[in-house]
Amino acid sequence: MGTNPQTMAWILDEYSKFHGYSPAVVTGKPIDLGGSLGRDAATGRGVLFATEALLNEHGKSVAGQRFVIQGFGNVGSWAAQLIHEAGGKVVAVSDISGAIKDKNGIDIPALLKHVKEHKGVKGFGGANAIESSSILAEDCDILIPAALGGVINRENANDIKAKFIIEAANHPTDPEADEILSKKGVVILPDIFANSGGVTVSYFEWVQNIQGFMWDEAKVNAELKKYIQQGFKDVKEMCKTHNCDLRMGAFTLGVNRVARATVLRGWEA
Repeated sequence: MGTNPQTMAWILDEYSKFHGYSPAVVTGKPIDLGGSLGRDAATGRGVLFATEALLNEHGKSVAGQRFVIQGFGNVGSWAAQLIHEAGGKVVAVSDISGAIKDKNGIDIPALLKHVKEHKGVKGFGGANAIESSSILAEDCDILIPAALGGVINRENANDIKAKFIIEAANHPTDPEADEILSKKGVVILPDIFANSGGVTVSYFEWVQNIQGFMWDEAKVNAELKKYIQQGFKDVKEMCKTHNCDLRMGAFTLGVNRVARATVLRGWEA
């Protein structure tokens, strides 16, 4: 989820004209106007924490796993950087400019520098150029769609070689592809959980504004990790209770929480 800090600052100022200074009214603000440290990296960092939680469940860690990342904007680039720092091997990356591959692992810090200078991954000298259309079918352990919705569908689902898919984009997998991948034994970590890091840190920003106290970045990141880890446990419990996959477990957990809050407020029909 992306927000423009300047736009958020404008909303804050306009609201405050009529209601007095109210920093908690909007999140995604510049740091100097009550924004939260760590917000820029939050969605990508949440992707890392969610991936770690899933892999731990399967007796694995990020280190040594081969990753393919479709999309190298804010979420994809942060996810790539943090996965690289955790020992993961990013073997292919794409963005709107093109796609690149190195089976031995792409030098992510060098790629980040290239993208900053050239506005895209195209032309990066440390990897081989490939067709953007082939990115989802590249050989890897973990596929992270971090760009558009609907990119994984019945036309390409059978070509996917990844064992795990982490949905960093919103709704990247359509229902038909879900069914195909499930039959293949591919584990999908759904978007409703996997890309929740950004909105979670927006919640932390609101909490800091209400408290009138700014957390340091280490605290923001530690709290995010705690929330993501607990969220994964809650989803897994729901999956066990209802004998369902992670997507249905996440949806069921969310609906149950809304339903419970509705009943507690006396809004039930």
